[in-house]
Amino acid sequence: MSSIRYKILSLCLVLAIVPTVAVSAYGVYSTINALQLNSLKEQDTKISLLGKQLDRALSAVKSDILYFRYSTSMQDIIIKSADPKLTFEQRMAARGRLAKDFLAFSEQRPMYHQLRFLSKYGKEVVRVDRVGGKSKIVTQLEDRKGRYYVNNTLILKSGEVMVSHLDLYRENGKIKEPASPVIRYGTPVYGRYGKLHGILLFNVSASNFLETLQQSSTSKNERLVMVDPDGYYLLHPDKTKLWGSLRDKNTGERIQQDLPSLGKKIIGLKGPSSLFDGENIITVKPVDNGIDDNRNLGFLVNFIATDTIFEPAIKARKFYIVVTLLTLLLATIIVLIMARKITRPIVDLTIAAEDMSKGNIETPVIIETNDEIHELSKSLDRLRKSVKILMTKYRS
Repeated sequence: MSSIRYKILSLCLVLAIVPTVAVSAYGVYSTINALQLNSLKEQDTKISLLGKQLDRALSAVKSDILYFRYSTSMQDIIIKSADPKLTFEQRMAARGRLAKDFLAFSEQRPMYHQLRFLSKYGKEVVRVDRVGGKSKIVTQLEDRKGRYYVNNTLILKSGEVMVSHLDLYRENGKIKEPASPVIRYGTPVYGRYGKLHGILLFNVSASNFLETLQQSSTSKNERLVMVDPDGYYLLHPDKTKLWGSLRDKNTGERIQQDLPSLGKKIIGLKGPSSLFDGENIITVKPVDNGIDDNRNLGFLVNFIATDTIFEPAIKARKFYIVVTLLTLLLATIIVLIMARKITRPIVDLTIAAEDMSKGNIETPVIIETNDEIHELSKSLDRLRKSVKILMTKYRS
């Protein structure tokens, strides 16, 4: 009878194990995929929001600088500089009005580090700086002749706007300390008959939004960096890696050195993308400069350890394994009980039949069940009674 019991047990366990394992495997697979996709979506959303914040901040610069290009105070300077009859004091008064407009605008728009009007020879004519949260008119003006952003602005047509690299501000040719990262926007100022009078240069302070980006990365398993179009670091947890380009500190530190296989690919991306370096999921978002769609300000690159992304999936897998084992244990216990309940009457019938074969026909065969085995036991008992009657007649 043990073989029947074992067969029933094996069959029931197979019927229990196959669906349980199949359902658990599908549950683990679908849950892991869902958690992974959700984690990646969260990273994409986060870095996209950060990128949009920068885009919105910089998109207003073009309208601001062109507003001043055609402002009354700017037109007044153009007219008075072209009139040889005016005195030096009258020309200085026109510059003063532009300086006051710059000052009022700087106080309203603290994102600007500097507002300047330069002559066509690169000399500062009017300048307003914002330092320590306060705006002031600067009287000690400098000669910016030969600077790349000046030269790039002087060759533009009327209404065009130049965007510089995001780099460190220099005073008298030297990087100013503490470091002050800026983005320069410039537009030429033309007068009547297309005569070039100078250029407007607005320096946007990058310190605030770089600090905001740095604060957005709070997890120890997450790292946010920003690189320029050449891969040099503009934002990095390790300060020694910052500003490695020739324009700045010339250390040569850039993302191609840290990611030899992916660095070049990252700075060549035209849109948002997700990459994998074996240890991290890397989410990349190009940062627009607000002016030129063909040239990015740089790239936001977010690293998050795969263990962090897969941690919920690993927990889900462990949960399904425990559930599966508990289900199998419970199924085994239930099957053992059911197998014993099914085979016990068969065992009793077998014993009764063996007793009858040995001549014991006095013991009634009674198996109380509610199924066919009960009917079989009644039939066997009738057989016992028939044999008993025949034996009695035979003996008499």
